[in-house]
Amino acid sequence: MSLELIEGAVGALTDYLEDYLPAELDTLEAEYADGIDLTDIKAFYKSEQASFPEFPVCSIIGEETLPTGEGNGWMKASHTITIGVIAGDQDAETLRKKLYRYMRAIIECLIDARSSTGWEYAILFDRVNFSPLFTVSGEYLSDAQLTVRLISTETD
Repeated sequence: MSLELIEGAVGALTDYLEDYLPAELDTLEAEYADGIDLTDIKAFYKSEQASFPEFPVCSIIGEETLPTGEGNGWMKASHTITIGVIAGDQDAETLRKKLYRYMRAIIECLIDARSSTGWEYAILFDRVNFSPLFTVSGEYLSDAQLTVRLISTETD
């Protein structure tokens, strides 16, 4: 096995969210029961994109890797990763609530991942940022980003 470092961390995070985020969104819809539709993520991206064909989308971008220890055939590292969701809605207030809930769903999925059997990464939460709303063709769009650090120990 070779070291995957941040590429492996981004891939594992993407795979986990693709598998578990839809159920978490359904759970939040049932909990709030206020008619706000938390549409499943249409696509997950592992790099920046110039445009998106539909919303909501999720980008999972590796920002940096900080090695915290290494030896002959192994490395421990802290990977900083930003998870962003871009969503749209006809109503500004509804869109803001959707973004709050998408971020909550992602955080809850990652908390579950922390305790799930077989998850290889320790997860530390850093911050959540919400961008201002803007309009495109009469629809409000905005995004929110969650920054996490995944700690991994890999062997070569």
